[in-house]
Amino acid sequence: MPRVAINKKKYLQTDLREWMKGRMDTLGKNQEYMGEKLSMSQQSFGKRLRNGNFNNVQLYVIFKELEATDEKILQLMKL
Repeated sequence: MPRVAINKKKYLQTDLREWMKGRMDTLGKNQEYMGEKLSMSQQSFGKRLRNGNFNNVQLYVIFKELEATDEKILQLMKL
């Protein structure tokens, strides 16, 4: 089923979450490590990851830690 504009925000959050999980697994980084980098607990990071609720500063740290390319950042953040 094609993605529709009405649900675009939901799909972007899902895409970001799935990309983050995959990159964390590939790079051997866990939620505890990412939580430390973002100055929060593992539980807080896990909750934010499930909800896709990160601010711009946190996204900067996440993209840096997970070695995101410019193209991937644009793909994940494009509205």
